[in-house]
Amino acid sequence: MRASLASLILVASCLVASTAHAGNGDGVLVGNSAAMSGGAVRAVVNDGSAIWYNPAGLADSDQTSIDLSGNAVQVRAAEEPGLLSATTGDTNDGGYLEIVSIPAAATLARQLEPGLTLGLGIFAPRYEQHEVRTRLDAAAGASTSRWTLSSAQNRATYHAGAALGIRISDQLRIGVSLFGVYRDGYDSFQTAGVFALDDATTRLIARGGITRIRSFGVELGAGVTWEPHPGVLLAFTARSPGLELATQIRSTTTEVSATLTDADLDDLDFLPEDTEAIAPGIAVLTPGHFALAFAHRFRRGWIAGEIDVHPPLELDAVVRRRLVWNVRVGGQHRIDDHFNVGFGAFTDHSDGAPIAELGQTRVDFYGVTAGLEYQNRYDLGAPHEGRSLVFSTTFALRYAYGGGEVGGLLFDPARGTQRDTVSVHTTIHEMSLYIGSAVYF
Repeated sequence: MRASLASLILVASCLVASTAHAGNGDGVLVGNSAAMSGGAVRAVVNDGSAIWYNPAGLADSDQTSIDLSGNAVQVRAAEEPGLLSATTGDTNDGGYLEIVSIPAAATLARQLEPGLTLGLGIFAPRYEQHEVRTRLDAAAGASTSRWTLSSAQNRATYHAGAALGIRISDQLRIGVSLFGVYRDGYDSFQTAGVFALDDATTRLIARGGITRIRSFGVELGAGVTWEPHPGVLLAFTARSPGLELATQIRSTTTEVSATLTDADLDDLDFLPEDTEAIAPGIAVLTPGHFALAFAHRFRRGWIAGEIDVHPPLELDAVVRRRLVWNVRVGGQHRIDDHFNVGFGAFTDHSDGAPIAELGQTRVDFYGVTAGLEYQNRYDLGAPHEGRSLVFSTTFALRYAYGGGEVGGLLFDPARGTQRDTVSVHTTIHEMSLYIGSAVYF
């Protein structure tokens, strides 16, 4: 583990005055069953999404399956009251409306032999794209000021990997997984302020920049599912910390400050900077996590619940992530041979540190899901008698409410260079329509 690599990445990240992150670790539910039931599937999952949630679940499938799924449309609306404010009490709000389409997952699961199943998959558990623009004019006595703030942010994370599910006995299944991880973040920002002070002095402050961070890493996973009594299932899963193997950073920033008196330039500071670095090596920048889940199967469905814990992580006072826990509950009910309905509720808490930088966020989400699956089964004839081909289509809705804090900007119109980062309340509403399809044979 290299602290220098972590420091490089975090320093570059701090150069960006980004807006609130729309989602946390579970911003996107991957897989048809998870989308219908709030992600509470670790104890019961047995399709391709088991690669992601619990590789032991692969051992419960004796069919080959191909799944394609994604959020056909996802809408995020954020409100940031008083994102830009003055010591006089004047404020202006920030916020954004984001509409994106996210390809959540593509998986293939195939039984190699009885009790041994291989899964291959690509997952996109996080995707964000939005921008914020706001301005504020304020006066203090004879002094006046004008500030503008704008920023844009793109975040995407992709996991590609393989998993093996092994049936040890009728009651016990285990599984392991290995993922390659690609993270891509792009941020641009600009803040500028001009102060006309009562002593005929004019001060100008401007700062802007673009930062692009790309990294490649790996994560390991493992899972165990135990059925101590028919229909009663317990599961335990663990995911290793994210090991970054190589990181590319390109950061360009410009800072300008000037003071004018009686139309003469008394002082000028111009600080352009452009850096680019590729840092190979191993660094732990994201914590691992583990989950404990339970479920009870009925004749025509199941109910399940789980708790997911992310331990805290501190790295040389550069990376500081707090302990995070999340709870999910859900269930499914098969109406007939064609229709299956699901429901779920979940939390998605932030691991962010207390607000210290402009754009830094701490937002906790709480949400619900509901979905419908339609299946058509076709029995195969000779020479495959006894086998069938099943086509499945899933539609699911997800709504989440987020409340927390974002770093805003406070300035003093009477003191041209005085500005501070302050904590501002923010709310985020997320709504998504999920569409997935699968073939089992």
